[in-house]
Amino acid sequence: MVWNGRSIGGIALGLLGVCTLFVWGGFEAFISYALAFILLYFGFRFLRTADNALKKICSVLGLIAGGVLLLYWLPKFIALLISAAMIIGGWYLFRTAQAKSFTYRVK
Repeated sequence: MVWNGRSIGGIALGLLGVCTLFVWGGFEAFISYALAFILLYFGFRFLRTADNALKKICSVLGLIAGGVLLLYWLPKFIALLISAAMIIGGWYLFRTAQAKSFTYRVK
């Protein structure tokens, strides 16, 4: 393993991304967005196959609940995207620092 500025910076950026994933609430947003997409999927699916008014009302309520969850957790979703970008950027820095083609040689 090569220890240089890029590998240390990559490790630091990745760890900072993991910490911000939990501190900024990105993990909770991920779970909430998964639940919202499940509600939207099943609400739309049941709306297409509903044969009476009660099923249509329940599926529309599911669609509304999924949409409200999407809008409510939007700032946390942006924090999730920033955390993911930091983790991916740290991994990229670390991997390019470990490549054999990345060397400084003084002639």
